[in-house]
Amino acid sequence: MREDEDELGTVNLPDDVYYGVHTVRAQANFDVSGAVLGDFPAYLTALAHIKKAAALANADIGVLRPQVAEAVCQAADEVAAGRFSRRQFPVDMMSGGGGTSPNMNVNEVLANRANEILCGHKGYDLVHPNNHVNACQSTTDVIATAITLALHRDLVALIGAVGVLENALEEKIEEYRGAVKLARTCLQDAVPITFDQEFGAYLAVARRSIARLRAAAANSLDVPMGATIVGTGLGVGASYLEHIYPRLAEVTGLPVRKHPNFFDCIQNGDIFQEISTVLKGLATNLAKMAHDISLLASGNRAGLMELSLPAVQAGSSFVPGKVNPVLPEMITQIAYQISGNDTVITMAVQGADLDYNAWTAVIAKNLFESCRLLQHGVPLFADKCIRGLRMDTQRCRGYAELSLALSSMVGVVFGHDDGIRVAYHAKEHGTSIRESAVLLGVMDEETADVLLDPVTLTDAALSSTVLDRLVERRRAQTRALISGLPVEARRGLMTVAVAMAQADGVIAPEEVSALDVVADVLQVPLDHDLTLPVSLPTGLAALDRRARELIYSCSLWIAFADETLDPSESDLLGRLRVELDLSEDTATGLRAKFVQAHSTRHSYLHQFDKLPWWEEFEGLVATLAADSAP
Repeated sequence: MREDEDELGTVNLPDDVYYGVHTVRAQANFDVSGAVLGDFPAYLTALAHIKKAAALANADIGVLRPQVAEAVCQAADEVAAGRFSRRQFPVDMMSGGGGTSPNMNVNEVLANRANEILCGHKGYDLVHPNNHVNACQSTTDVIATAITLALHRDLVALIGAVGVLENALEEKIEEYRGAVKLARTCLQDAVPITFDQEFGAYLAVARRSIARLRAAAANSLDVPMGATIVGTGLGVGASYLEHIYPRLAEVTGLPVRKHPNFFDCIQNGDIFQEISTVLKGLATNLAKMAHDISLLASGNRAGLMELSLPAVQAGSSFVPGKVNPVLPEMITQIAYQISGNDTVITMAVQGADLDYNAWTAVIAKNLFESCRLLQHGVPLFADKCIRGLRMDTQRCRGYAELSLALSSMVGVVFGHDDGIRVAYHAKEHGTSIRESAVLLGVMDEETADVLLDPVTLTDAALSSTVLDRLVERRRAQTRALISGLPVEARRGLMTVAVAMAQADGVIAPEEVSALDVVADVLQVPLDHDLTLPVSLPTGLAALDRRARELIYSCSLWIAFADETLDPSESDLLGRLRVELDLSEDTATGLRAKFVQAHSTRHSYLHQFDKLPWWEEFEGLVATLAADSAP
């Protein structure tokens, strides 16, 4: 046994330990978390490097004799190389005192080992923990520097861990590139998407996280060595600052920089908060990814079953053959823990009083723990889960083809009301949108195959080209039908439309919009002064039957533009029938046909949605013109 003492008295120490009285006091006072300095090798290595750099700088300026500095450096190298066991660094990471206990633990171990190197035995005959190992330093600048340097190395290691995930995602994306599946919004069926598009979002998270980690690692190289206790530099030797930073860079191999404002660095912990935020952001995104994968792999008979997870262990002690999402669950729990750590760090940063933050112990413990959880967890998730995922491509394509959301494409091309009609039909009859669209006569099979192909709908450029082609084909067909009407018939129809809108003495806004649509479809200008009354044109009876029936049917559409048929409009329709030389039976048949088409188009609309859908006119004209063809 050997003895060591402080102002509180003497303690006995086993011969094989290198720490001293300050470590013993801390060990007795703060045995709370079970996590000790020796459990955090990056932090311990950073402290050893700082002590070595300080010894070299102090030797440079004559504060330490060369022999003492060399012995301290050798001892520090041995600590950094891991030659001392966890038992030599028993100070709890939750110790009070703003880091004094871990700083003194390292000072004592290095002093005893350096004295052993010089004298052959432990003790402080030639090397003292405070006077020599801690020369020109305080706990303040040592601990702040050690935490940031340790975090730098942890962040660099974490970049490598996230890189494993990045590679695994890249490989999986290539494996299933172009495979169609169903996207979901609010957990409801949405539009088709490809595997690489969906998982490409996860890959983007990994890459963005790597970029953020690199930035955080670079920012953690500004350190306050030489600030001593509050930032004034009180207690450092002359020209110490000029030597400590080159020596620190030499020892660590890192481009360490002098912090531009010691007072800021000592008081404010926003650098720790920023790093914690980056870690929480990564963990949160990973948890979202893990949750998605668990949901997509839910089953194995009654879930989504789009993905299958690799079986890495028995999923249940009770249900044979069950495969649980154990790796996604691990990542999710890591995210929960890191979110909690971030809250603690936030409180500790904001809780700094005046000129010094005394809560560095809990900041360091939680930051190191967050880094460690991610360093270990992310590669496991990548290797044991992502790499082994399997996609049920047939099931996924089937889901995409059956999605009612494909009705949105029907609405884009054929009008929103037709899209609603098709969607309701498919839902009520258990058919696909494609089948319902064809059954209802909204489109033919050839158009449905092109327009509603899930692969097409995952590519914006391709779907836009298909849409443009289909819309143009439909418009070309309508233009061809309309162009087949004599110009005088089209002009007559336009005049009749204006007269019908004026029939009740007031032209409603809906009727003005309807007239604009009529003019566009008929390819004739709306050059009438709507404030002046318009009479029915003469010579309508001389037009062919097709033109006369089309004029009457389109007049019905104008009359119903505001969803009401006034007596004046009904009277005008009666006079128009006579001018067109249509029998009452023919007029009644045309009206029945129009009413059926109009009511069918609106039967699936909500009750409050009474305004007409103007895009229906083009289709109405095309239908009536085709039906009236000889």
